Amino acid sequence: MITRLLKCSLALFAISPLVNVGPVNVTALLLLLTSALQLSTQPQQFFVFWRQYWGFMLTMVALTSVFLLSNLLNNNVNILDATFAQGRWFLLLAVASPAVVCNLNTRDWRELSYFSASIALLFTAVYLVDAFTYLTLGSNFVLDLIDAKRGDPIRPSWVFNPHPFSRTLLAAMLLLLGCALTANRRVLRALCCIGIFGLGTLLILGAVRTAFIALAVLACLGVFLYRGKGLLMSLSAGLLLSAAGLWFRGQLFPVDKSLGFREALFEQGVDAFLATPWFGGGYQAARAISWPPELAKFAGNQTMATTNTHLQWLEMLVSYGLLGGLLFTALWLLSGWLILRASNQCSGTQKLAGVLLFLNWTSLTIASFTTVYRESEWALWIVTLLASLSLLERQSIASGQPHTASKPAH
Repeated sequence: MITRLLKCSLALFAISPLVNVGPVNVTALLLLLTSALQLSTQPQQFFVFWRQYWGFMLTMVALTSVFLLSNLLNNNVNILDATFAQGRWFLLLAVASPAVVCNLNTRDWRELSYFSASIALLFTAVYLVDAFTYLTLGSNFVLDLIDAKRGDPIRPSWVFNPHPFSRTLLAAMLLLLGCALTANRRVLRALCCIGIFGLGTLLILGAVRTAFIALAVLACLGVFLYRGKGLLMSLSAGLLLSAAGLWFRGQLFPVDKSLGFREALFEQGVDAFLATPWFGGGYQAARAISWPPELAKFAGNQTMATTNTHLQWLEMLVSYGLLGGLLFTALWLLSGWLILRASNQCSGTQKLAGVLLFLNWTSLTIASFTTVYRESEWALWIVTLLASLSLLERQSIASGQPHTASKPAH
């Protein structure tokens, strides 16, 4: 019963970036509680699991400690709240990883994947209807039904800022691609391909330059990591989609000053980092920067009225100094190494899953150079890492090595 609750909460958390920020936070709390409940029945799983990945756990603890120290040194009014706001994703990962990896088997992950793909197809249809009514009729009919406002008045990006929305679209495309390549029934493959086409259309309409660059990189990297003919053909189409997206952005923004603004934001961020280089200015320190009027307007328009440096790595340096920036970089690279290990050590369908997971991590990494992570990016990162750690566990079981799972995979 508890394991079923855990699987349901993980499924809801996995699809929550398709909806909005609020559902991500709610389902994250649900996953944390069900994971803790699962571990309460077998607490040794927590210690056995993290003994294998002690370096990763140590890095998360060290980084969270830097969050706390920086907020303390900067006399943050709500020190614990500010630390929790930034470190909550590490807490969720620390608790959910052993619970999910040790108690969900291959069949559970397969069911979760098909459930997520079904929801992705449903939301693709909703997004396309919303985009059509908005672009052709100038109507917000779909959003009015749920009493929501559009994130960007120029681009049909649902209630999101178009930038995090593009990362969600790419993750959904990779999920549907995996289902299309592994489905046994022709109807299912056709549905997944239609869904990919619809998501690609939405990605083009979103006109996020970084997403098109990421798509081209993923196409080339996917071919290099996975020699399967189906993936070769599918991801090669990504190059055409990337070119079409860049062309459409040029038509939508014939005079594009965003790169100049981003360069100025970067310079302001570097100045803020150099002012407090060791431990930074504390949680969301970039919001205290005295931006020039034109930069404040640009940053506010791009991030739904919240100002930041538009660069995840610089944001960590400004908020938590050199130590925090280095620890965050180490943690992110460690996660990438674990995900890459999963793709390298597996074979067959699990090999394909590992490659697609690494491509999603790569997409998030590319995004970090033009944006600051929001709830949706953190959720995608956690799900990607949980799935990769589960693949490593399944590989460990198959090879007969000691493992942490409490039941065999099947």
